[in-house]
Amino acid sequence: MECKTVDCKLIVNYSRVLRGEHHYLFWEIDQFQDKSECLQTFTVIPLTFQETCKGLPTAYPINSTSKNGLDRNSLALVHQICTIDANCFKDSQGNWFERVGQVDKGDKESIEERLKYFLNLENDSSDDWLIENVSVEVLEKVFDYLPKDMTKKIDLEKVISDLELW
Repeated sequence: MECKTVDCKLIVNYSRVLRGEHHYLFWEIDQFQDKSECLQTFTVIPLTFQETCKGLPTAYPINSTSKNGLDRNSLALVHQICTIDANCFKDSQGNWFERVGQVDKGDKESIEERLKYFLNLENDSSDDWLIENVSVEVLEKVFDYLPKDMTKKIDLEKVISDLELW
């Protein structure tokens, strides 16, 4: 499959991306403007029936239900989250593959917790790298590199105060 963006000349072997037919959880849907075209992507979490990843904290078990449309119990492989060109989910005529189902709210929340764990996203701002490592001098230097039309909207003293650097 050829890349659909204007400046891209790559050939995408989507079979390497999809590795055969499996189910995916569609986590995010994004569109990016690339000059004259809009590129649509899906951030997906692959599902598998294999239990080799069962003990990982980033693998979440999903029981098959009529609502989610899975024909057997599966594992959501949160550690394999990736972004895929939306065209990979179309057939040769350009029609979307059929949606199988939807996970329930509890499963979605549990998967989200595993994503936070995997991406090391904490709710505690005291672990924030910027707060722990920035100084007034570094912040001023970064601020000076920003385009003027962007910086006129930012109150640097307020930012410094909010970060409690003074």
